[in-house]
Amino acid sequence: MGHNIFAVKQVTRAVQPEDLRALLERPPRATLAFVSDGTIQVLPVAFRYEDGRYLVGLPPSPEPPAGRVKLLVDDGPWYFDLRGVWVRGALTACETPTGVAGGNAWFELKPEKTVAWHYGSMRQG
Repeated sequence: MGHNIFAVKQVTRAVQPEDLRALLERPPRATLAFVSDGTIQVLPVAFRYEDGRYLVGLPPSPEPPAGRVKLLVDDGPWYFDLRGVWVRGALTACETPTGVAGGNAWFELKPEKTVAWHYGSMRQG
């Protein structure tokens, strides 16, 4: 039998997080989402990507988010500029990253799942 002339080709915007290293090292914004008392909470956070580690700075509070959280680092004002990485996992306390001013409590986000995209690199997959 011959090949299927009706085979569908997919176009994908998916990339590897390492492909967006420049975004991770100089993020214009980072946001953390988590569930608290049955309600989804979202807050801007300080973020550092160091040696493959996802470090999140939160304002000091009595209790950091427990359980799974999702971090979003993204950029791009126009469709073909849209790029980002989200990481889902749990936070564990860590030391303040080198060269960062005090004031935040710092945590490492241990990835359970990571997804990255870049619309400017759309290609057939």
